[in-house]
Amino acid sequence: MRRPVALVLAAGLSLLGACASGGAVPAPAPGTSSGPAGSGPAGSAAAAPAGSPSHASGASAGCSSNGGAPAGTVPSSGPADQTITSGGTERRFRLELPAGYDPSRPYPVVLALHSLTVDYRIVPGMAGFADMAKRYPFISVSASGLVSTVPYWNAAPVAENGDVVFIGDLLDHLEQTLCVDRARVFSLGMSNGAQMSSLLACRFPDRITGIGPIAGVEFNEPCAGAPVPVIAFHGVVDPIVPYTGGGLNSVTIANQNLYKGAVPAGTPTPTGVDESMQRWARHNGCDPDPVETRVSPEVRKRTWSNCKAATEIYLVDNGGHAWPGKPQPAFEKAFGHGTTDIDATALMFAFFFDGVT
Repeated sequence: MRRPVALVLAAGLSLLGACASGGAVPAPAPGTSSGPAGSGPAGSAAAAPAGSPSHASGASAGCSSNGGAPAGTVPSSGPADQTITSGGTERRFRLELPAGYDPSRPYPVVLALHSLTVDYRIVPGMAGFADMAKRYPFISVSASGLVSTVPYWNAAPVAENGDVVFIGDLLDHLEQTLCVDRARVFSLGMSNGAQMSSLLACRFPDRITGIGPIAGVEFNEPCAGAPVPVIAFHGVVDPIVPYTGGGLNSVTIANQNLYKGAVPAGTPTPTGVDESMQRWARHNGCDPDPVETRVSPEVRKRTWSNCKAATEIYLVDNGGHAWPGKPQPAFEKAFGHGTTDIDATALMFAFFFDGVT
């Protein structure tokens, strides 16, 4: 789709308000194993080679140094906007610690990645993190992509990707300054944030323990590392990121905002949802054919079996470009129906932390 679609997104989504909260429990993500510490080079943009350790594990360096951060840099309560320098550029993120944060206790991390045009500070509130914090004590991190005319992520599967480097640097920073459980680092987001979460699972399979892409799941080569659990959601009649492919996929967004017609040669074109999920299923060692169940009159769930990492997707038959369970009625005319039959946030957190699929 062309630039006017992005401008429609900007006009609509910029009206959303924001609040943030932080929340996780001890159970590992489904289908994962805690192998020896195996984190790759900080910010590396290369996919992990086949046979690399499944996931990093254990408490981060910040745990052994009483939280690690200099006085005044770790908030005692409420969200705090922070910056780090990555690739010579100042990058922003919002951090919120769980209530009663204990700098000697390793906590899971949930990365909340924004959609195209959406301010990063909006995502935790829009997703309902405050409700999740009542059950799961996790570190909430909502990071910002770069801004051209609008905020965006370069989620294209290119070899040199500054946003992949930034997330690697951000994870390094969090592990050094906070007490992080390196075996429980999750990434979720909608649309462009879903695309970025998908890319991170391929580029950092030893650091990202599970992803929850909404309205934007992709599987783009290279992706040769360890299996990563995936719980995805997509509206079958999404007009922005169409179910069958095209639209505002990761390469289109990167081209519009960064490459301006000069996308690096050989960059693969993202596929539609069906093929993306089939590729994730193959990558995660699943049986080829999923089992489909009817969740509600408008929601179906596809689950792959015998996986090395759990793989599933919820499909909203008449659903548009929306976060299931968090509809925005004012936007449905432009973006399509948002179902309330399921709550994607609650399902993702149960998948990540309780092993519920």
